[in-house]
Amino acid sequence: MGPGVVVRVYDAARDAEALRALNVEHQDFSRTLEPSWPEGKAVADDYVEYLEREVAAHDGRILMAEVDGAPAGFVCVVSATRGDPPDDPAVFAWAHDIFVRPAYRRRGVATALMADVESFARSRGARELRLGVIDRNADARVMYARLGFRDYVRVLTKRL
Repeated sequence: MGPGVVVRVYDAARDAEALRALNVEHQDFSRTLEPSWPEGKAVADDYVEYLEREVAAHDGRILMAEVDGAPAGFVCVVSATRGDPPDDPAVFAWAHDIFVRPAYRRRGVATALMADVESFARSRGARELRLGVIDRNADARVMYARLGFRDYVRVLTKRL
């Protein structure tokens, strides 16, 4: 873990506004990679509610990262879910939406968040952890590979 990085469980009473602001930034950053996505402020409230529902439905946690007391990033992890198709019967943990503010990148924040994600998933008996990443997010893909992730399914898209 980088110096001054603290990862802790999200507390809605304390962290709601910080999580909303992080989600706005996350969605806006994602939009630079995938312009078809909506602006962060247009979906932030609904997206926070979505993450909270996922956590409640699938034994999960939202984890907040702070650096010297300032909100630096977040991730949502659910401990037990499965894909829809019957040809992928595995039950797995899923990491949703890891995001680190640009000012805190390359300081160990994402690595610390992912270490806590893995620890939580293992504590719940998960034997596999999956996540999604925008293909154009080369820096994130490199980090995930460094952490031991491999490509599993690649989704292709074509505008019509």
